[in-house]
Amino acid sequence: MKILWAVEPVIPQIAELTGGKPSIAGGWLVSVCNGLLTNEANSLIVCYRAAGEHASVTKERFTGWSFEQGPLRYSPENERFFANLLRKEKPDVIHIWGTEYPFSLAMLNAAEQENMLDRVVVSIQGLTSVYAQHFTAGLSGRVVNGYTFRDFLRGDNIRQQQKKFALRGTYEIAALKKARHIIGRTGWDRACVRQINPDATYHFCNETLRPAFYEDTWRFDRCEQHSIFVSQGNYPIKGLHQALEALAILKSDFPDVKLYTTGADPRAKGLAEKLRRSSYARYLAKQIRILGLDENVVFLGGLSANDMKERYLGAHVALNPSSIENSSNAIGEAMLLGTPVVASYVGGTPDIVTDRKEGLLYPFDAPYLLAEAVRNIFEDGLLTSRLSMRARQTARLRHDAKTNLSRLDEIYTLLTQQKDTEQE
Repeated sequence: MKILWAVEPVIPQIAELTGGKPSIAGGWLVSVCNGLLTNEANSLIVCYRAAGEHASVTKERFTGWSFEQGPLRYSPENERFFANLLRKEKPDVIHIWGTEYPFSLAMLNAAEQENMLDRVVVSIQGLTSVYAQHFTAGLSGRVVNGYTFRDFLRGDNIRQQQKKFALRGTYEIAALKKARHIIGRTGWDRACVRQINPDATYHFCNETLRPAFYEDTWRFDRCEQHSIFVSQGNYPIKGLHQALEALAILKSDFPDVKLYTTGADPRAKGLAEKLRRSSYARYLAKQIRILGLDENVVFLGGLSANDMKERYLGAHVALNPSSIENSSNAIGEAMLLGTPVVASYVGGTPDIVTDRKEGLLYPFDAPYLLAEAVRNIFEDGLLTSRLSMRARQTARLRHDAKTNLSRLDEIYTLLTQQKDTEQE
């Protein structure tokens, strides 16, 4: 089977051939790629987003093709490039991973030109058209409409970022309306897809996560007690501002409580850092100061998969305070390891975490209930142990690489059969 992927990140298999650096995002594609290529009847062409002219790399049954694509503008050039590539390669299956960027629509338009729409399947990752509606949740109008020097130069304050999500969402909606086959994994994404394109065939398929998280197991005696790990908090949807409010409540009973998260520290140490700071970063820094959390919040910068795993293993609680999610890979990775999970009840999260069985859920707009959920884990060792064990059991089934690869192969086979019908 000849399979063509369209992806946003530079996956490690591409980076290895080009000598470049793999994207931090998209590491979960590694196992799927390797799994498909274990079948010698398969070959894989990966179109990936990168700066510069179109370039290709090849090794045995694996080929990579780069294309350039800004996040906000549709590229007719990419549509032509994809159409030529489809005409030349004649793939049996075309799999578009994600709808967040305009290249997804370009690939669908190219497939339509080449009479290949029936062999295209689109995977839902997030949905920017819906995320835009939740982008400013928990923030005041003053914060949302504020500017820093960096925001002014880039035209990129919180309100403008929300508008950019909505703009990307227009391409996303157009792509989903054109797609005939869609892969999803939660009741939330299925509901969203049904509202956009009720005629599309929806295929359920769980995700396989980054290989590192299938190894090792969280243990209470190895973790830093009263520590919380938030996998990212660099933009409002991730809800770090809500987590800070909860942290201030927890500090009254747990003075040693620590919240660790990735990314740059927003507490600027000089004029140059202040000038480079976004308005959301400025707001986080202000909240840390006002809430008296300077000694309780640690920013870790960028982390590799192994570094992230060690952070989960060392945390007392893995917290996901997002205003919207589909099925968070961060939650899945924490559950695979058994790190106790606290998460906001949003989007597809209730599909992957059963409240009080595999983790604790709370309403996004209630930081006091977030604090209470974390307190329960801090104080109740039996609850913590039970949540950890059950989460790990559930995640091992949901993210089983062989099961998920088999399901994906079933979907690809179905598309191949439709391709044969197309040609009759």
